[in-house]
Amino acid sequence: MDESLRKVKSTLAQHFEINDWEGVDIILATAAAHYLTGEMLWLRFLGPSRSGRTELLRAIAEHPDCAEMEVLTPAAFRGGFRKGPKILSRLNGKLVITKDMASILTARKDMRNEIFGVLRGIKDGKLTSDFGSDQGHLEQAGTFDWIIAATSSGIEQQRQLEGLLGQRFIDLRWQPGDREKMAYKAACNNPHLADIRDDLTVEVVALLYAAKTAARTETYPLGEPDLRQIAKVADAVAVLRTPVQHDRQGHILSLPEPEVGTELAQGLSRIARGLLCVGLDTWRPYIRRVAWDSVPLIRAQILRSLEGNPQTAAELEMATGIPLRSVYHHVEQLELLKVVKDVGGKKEVSITLP
Repeated sequence: MDESLRKVKSTLAQHFEINDWEGVDIILATAAAHYLTGEMLWLRFLGPSRSGRTELLRAIAEHPDCAEMEVLTPAAFRGGFRKGPKILSRLNGKLVITKDMASILTARKDMRNEIFGVLRGIKDGKLTSDFGSDQGHLEQAGTFDWIIAATSSGIEQQRQLEGLLGQRFIDLRWQPGDREKMAYKAACNNPHLADIRDDLTVEVVALLYAAKTAARTETYPLGEPDLRQIAKVADAVAVLRTPVQHDRQGHILSLPEPEVGTELAQGLSRIARGLLCVGLDTWRPYIRRVAWDSVPLIRAQILRSLEGNPQTAAELEMATGIPLRSVYHHVEQLELLKVVKDVGGKKEVSITLP
């Protein structure tokens, strides 16, 4: 399996300017984890537009065990009451690839609310649709793993809404390479792009077939200490990403209530097993990476700056480049979550990622 991973990375290195090889490992491990048993795993692949994420997802989507889904609306998921194929039937048992989450991020607020509500029901294993007619309602069941790409800025704007309706994704923030070198590579690749994509697809599909074969005889179990460590990470992330509801003037509307990290632990453990499945001999730094990536970006920057280094709000502004007004706003939220405390005018971290 490690030979299949080496070939994929060699092909990527030959044709693309890649800076985030750890991110490549995580995406391929998530795809391989599709063949390992467990609850549904939904990973969001965040990064700037045109930063190279799509090429890897495009190659994964070519495997016959994958399905593509780009239109995300409540009506598309519900499919209507009339008999006929429904989208959950098409996706059931598949690794679903969505190369752009824009249809959610650009929708009206009321539709975004409805979409997140529908996704919550799907992630719980059943979608019940009421049509307000004599026929009653329609129940659909299905499970699928999902890798969905989105821009970081779009997701950060949806954090509070998503948190209030129930967070279902684990995040990976793609770290793009040198911007000018990426543009140069793109110009060089342009006349040969079809062949390059074919080469990459061949290697990625071979890796997934190898993962499928390996999963028939090996489940890649995690030991008790490993599961305890993942549980600690999941619990910390559950607290650190909890939204604090406030009005337009910034007034707190209710005290935050962190989720319990059960679903996070299930997803993180599947990614860890997927990393072992593709031939990597460790999973801990990768799991800590996606844990940090799942925390809202500004919060993560503040917390990392405070780790082992108590600072005043003004010092945090200097260290992070975040405007002082925003520092106060986010620190107040972290204090409500009992993640940060004030000691003699300086902010200290009381909860961080293991």
